[in-house]
Amino acid sequence: MKDDIVDLRSDTLSRPTPAMLQAMAQAETGDDCFGEDKTVHALEEHVAGLFGKEAALLMPTGTMSNQVALRVLVDRGNEVICDASHHINFFEAAQTADFSGVSLNPVQTQDGVLDVATIQSSIETRARWSHSYAVPKLVWHENTVNGRGGRVVPLATLQQVRDWTAQQGLATYMDGARVWNASVASGVSLAQYGQTATALSVCFAKGLGAPMGSALVGSRDVITQARRWRKWYGGGLHQSGVVAAAALYALRHHLPLLADDHENARHFALGLMDTGCVDVVVPETNIALFDISRLGIEPGRFVSMADWLGVKLLAWRGQVIRAVFCLNTTRKQTLNATTRIASLIERIAARGGVAGAAAAEGAAANWAGVSTP
Repeated sequence: MKDDIVDLRSDTLSRPTPAMLQAMAQAETGDDCFGEDKTVHALEEHVAGLFGKEAALLMPTGTMSNQVALRVLVDRGNEVICDASHHINFFEAAQTADFSGVSLNPVQTQDGVLDVATIQSSIETRARWSHSYAVPKLVWHENTVNGRGGRVVPLATLQQVRDWTAQQGLATYMDGARVWNASVASGVSLAQYGQTATALSVCFAKGLGAPMGSALVGSRDVITQARRWRKWYGGGLHQSGVVAAAALYALRHHLPLLADDHENARHFALGLMDTGCVDVVVPETNIALFDISRLGIEPGRFVSMADWLGVKLLAWRGQVIRAVFCLNTTRKQTLNATTRIASLIERIAARGGVAGAAAAEGAAANWAGVSTP
C-alpha cells in the first residue's frame, strides 16, 4: 500500500502545526465558566474586533454556535429563511426543530445565495395561505456556501439583504464557518462581512488547523444571552485557554495561507476539466466539486478506487464528488492527486461505463496491492 496518501475529504482534517501545539502548551488558563481564562478573553476580544462587533463567545463547535444563535434570535414557533443546501437545513434541521422549536423555510436557489427577491418571494408565498403559521424572523446566510463548492456570497448581496431586512424587522445571521476563505478570496474585510449580520459564527477547526472551536459574534446583548444557552447546552468549558490559544495562533499566522488552499483546489479542478470527461465547478475557494454522471459509475465505487490510488475523496450529493484542500495539503500532494484522479477518470471513460470502471478498478487495486471481490 502506498504511503503518500492525499486526504481531500474535508478541511476539518487539518491538523495543528508544531508551533500551534507549542502555543497551546504555553497558554495561560483559568476556569472560563467563572470568566477567569485570560487566553479565552483575548481570543474573544480579538475575534469581535476583526468583525467590528461588540463581543464574541468561544464555542466548542460551529453547530453549537448555530443552535445557540437560534435560541437568541428566534422565538419558538417562528421561521428562519435559508437555502436548502445550507448546513442549517442539510445537517441541522432535526436539531433546530428539537432544541429551538424553530421552523426552517428552505428555498431553492441556483448558487446557494439568498437575495432580496428570493427572500421576499418566500415570505409572500407563505403569507398568501395564512398569517396563522410561522412568522419569518431571521434570514440565514452561509458564507462560503459549502454545498455549492465554497461559493463566496457577494458583499453587495449581503448589504442589500441587510438593508431590506432592517426595514422589515428581520434579523440576519451568517454561518461563517469558512468566512475566512471568503475574505481571502474576495478581498472583502471581515469587518465588512460583520456589518451585514446581526450575529455570525466562525470556525477555527477547518482550514485554519485548530483542533477544535468556534465563536459566536454579535452585540453585547446577543452574547450575554448566548452565554446562558451555551451553558444550558453543555458547552461551558473550564480550562479552555489551550483551545483559545490554538485559535489565536491560527488567526495570527494561518489566514494568509488559505490562498494556497484556493490555488490548489483550482489546479485540481482544472486538471480534471482537461480530461473532458467530467463536469467540474472551478472553485472560488478551497472546495472542488465534480460530477461523474458521464462516466457511468456509482460515486461510492469511484471513491473506493480513488482511495486505492491514495486519494481520499467524499461522495457528496447525487453524482457529485467533493475534494477539499486545507493547511496540510501541500503543492506536491495536489499535483499527485490531480494526476491520479485525472488518470482514473480517463481510464474509465476510455473503455466506457461498467467495463471501464472494472478495468480502472483492477488497475487501482493492483497499484494498492489489494484484491477486488
